[in-house]
Amino acid sequence: MPAWFKLFTFALVGSLCACGGPGATDSDVVTVYDSAGVTIVDNHTLDLERELLRSPAPVLQIGVLEGPDELQLFRVTDVKRLSDGAIAVTNAGTQELRLYEADGQHRATAGGEGRGPSEFRYPVSATILPGDTILVQDMMDRVLFTSTGDFVRRETTDRGRLAALWERAGGQSEGGAWLADGSFFAPIYHWDQNPPKPGPLYRPVMTFVRVTPDLSRLDTLGEFGGILQQYIDIGGQRNIRANVPPYASDASWALGSSDGAIVAADNAVPQFERFDAAGGHRIVRWTGSQEALTSSDIEAWKDRQRSAEWAQSQLPSLEIAWSKMDVPALKPYYGRATVGSDGTVWVGPLDGGSGWTAFDAAGRYVGVVALSDRFTPHDSGPGWLLGVFRDENDVEYVRLYELEPW
Repeated sequence: MPAWFKLFTFALVGSLCACGGPGATDSDVVTVYDSAGVTIVDNHTLDLERELLRSPAPVLQIGVLEGPDELQLFRVTDVKRLSDGAIAVTNAGTQELRLYEADGQHRATAGGEGRGPSEFRYPVSATILPGDTILVQDMMDRVLFTSTGDFVRRETTDRGRLAALWERAGGQSEGGAWLADGSFFAPIYHWDQNPPKPGPLYRPVMTFVRVTPDLSRLDTLGEFGGILQQYIDIGGQRNIRANVPPYASDASWALGSSDGAIVAADNAVPQFERFDAAGGHRIVRWTGSQEALTSSDIEAWKDRQRSAEWAQSQLPSLEIAWSKMDVPALKPYYGRATVGSDGTVWVGPLDGGSGWTAFDAAGRYVGVVALSDRFTPHDSGPGWLLGVFRDENDVEYVRLYELEPW
């Protein structure tokens, strides 16, 4: 059994039980109750033998190591499925929107690098709107295309108004995403060390907000911990470095295309939170345990960093920081969480692990898929799971898997 599965220690014995209060016994599979207007879903037992994949082999794969340009994928940032089974891919390596038929044949390519109305500086994500209109987020702008790749329009963003909102909120934002209803979601970081000083491990505060479509107001969704880090004196002219230790706890977020839901997940605790477009707030929890971080884990983590493209120009300072860094005693409960168009939340394994755990839109545990962290889900629906797989050479492939019903 993969190490990821060892985080959970019980077996599922029934179906969802909606109870009126928190006084549940361990024999209950799921307890659902209200706490100050927030719906709490406690999953007491998880059936780790309930494999959702009908086959470990994908029913469709798009991507080649060598071949036609339109089939070579590089830096895929998002993958979504249209109503006719076609697949939309934002391929940031070429600054393009790629469209493929349900059988994987190339349908159309749109965009391209540039600053024209239909071109991209960096395609961040794709959202499927009613009528299969495709909204591609280009940096902070919205660029709309038809399902056949024809350009519709570009909607530019007043970055000054957003910056003013961040300032009023007392922080800074390094990104965010447009929701289907025209509102904007963003994580706001609050850096409490300016200038930074060497010290122990800490997590900066991160506030998740939703901004109204006219950019006039923001509503706070919740407060989470940012990535675990440590300021370290490495000497030299730039002597203070922010260092992230191995298996650092962090908060991730994902958006549901169809229902406008926002999923926020802090992997320091075995839970995630779901914020619905209508204002509903749901906290989904489960029983879990943490593994100790060993010296071999740390060395393996360092080796992965050393081979990463981003680290090549920073290796000397990284090695100094690693020699001085503190490390957490325990690993996080999981890696990150994503959400499909159907509202299914996929909770992923830690680095090098396997086993994505699925919870339905109501927060009920439904099963696992025995896929490694080299596969990342991007979209899902009844009977299928769509995502990106990276092989040992970091060649990317879009894969579609068939799932058992639940």
